[in-house]
Amino acid sequence: MNFLYNTQPNSYKEQLETEHLTLRPYQEGDESDFMRLLKENTAYLNPAFAGRLARVRVLEDARTQVRQLRTEWENRRTFDFGVWQKEDNVYIGNVALKNLDRSVPKAELGLYFTQWPDNKILAQEALQAVLRFAFDSLKLNKLYMRCTNANESYGALAEKSGFLKEGVLRNDYRGGDSDELLDLSYYGLTREDFEAKQQELEQENSTALA
Repeated sequence: MNFLYNTQPNSYKEQLETEHLTLRPYQEGDESDFMRLLKENTAYLNPAFAGRLARVRVLEDARTQVRQLRTEWENRRTFDFGVWQKEDNVYIGNVALKNLDRSVPKAELGLYFTQWPDNKILAQEALQAVLRFAFDSLKLNKLYMRCTNANESYGALAEKSGFLKEGVLRNDYRGGDSDELLDLSYYGLTREDFEAKQQELEQENSTALA
């Protein structure tokens, strides 16, 4: 039986800590890192993140975007986490919960990382932290993620975290500067999926320590 978890928390911890990473909302002063990552990874961020790339052309654009993301966080519309490595405080990526539907409640997951796929292990670590935030802190019932063929490797990353590929919508997405229509693969993770995956990981850890 599926149960509806729709209690909205009054407060929650904004900064997430993992073994190697710090994840937190963007704040004033992050604009240089924010723009640098986008500029250095433009080729592979297209077309999935064409909108963000188009909005950030110069440093002032990045400053405006960072402020907007903070405002959306405070209004609980979008939860964009910047990801920094603890060892050297280097900014390496972004994981977001967006398009919240509070009637379920559910949200769309979006993410990107620099030096992909070399940072795949760190991306997995960041993703796990955000999944716990989504289900434990925000009390969501489902997450979904959409991938074009160009970023299908993120779909594989999601599947490793318990997401299931639910289908492909043909000709469902148009890139920012392109007339080409792209197929979108949909991945979904329910609360039941998440809890089952956490139990599986706990058993694996227990076996490794035995």
